[in-house]
Amino acid sequence: MSFDLKLQNGDVLLSNGDLKQVVDTEKLVQDILKITLTDIGSNPLYPWYGSSVSKSLIGSALPSNITLQIAQSQLQNSIENLKKMQSIQFNSYQKTTPDELISGILDILIDRNKKDLRLFTVNIKVLTQALKPVQTSFNVTNI
Repeated sequence: MSFDLKLQNGDVLLSNGDLKQVVDTEKLVQDILKITLTDIGSNPLYPWYGSSVSKSLIGSALPSNITLQIAQSQLQNSIENLKKMQSIQFNSYQKTTPDELISGILDILIDRNKKDLRLFTVNIKVLTQALKPVQTSFNVTNI
């Protein structure tokens, strides 16, 4: 079973002086959030890692339906990149569990707030290799 350090608002969490870890489904959710909220190209060692969803949604002059389709496509690409990365980890004999590996993308929805047009809610639902649906959501806002 692989693990990652537990993050909250970008900070590593501690419990009784020890670093907290995430595993299984909780790790998968954190991995999805990390890759989708990281600006693509911001990591010089892995320029493919991340997404440009916030840049696509914020300040676009395109019609709303086209902007949302572009953002949805970019999110799908970043989740597919995560799935490829997981496959490499699995094939290199890193101990992983079916609960932390993506089998497929079930749905990606982006909703624009009707009262505050600067706010978008992103919902991502994937199926794990344990055949469990896992959902996560986050907000993207233009401040």
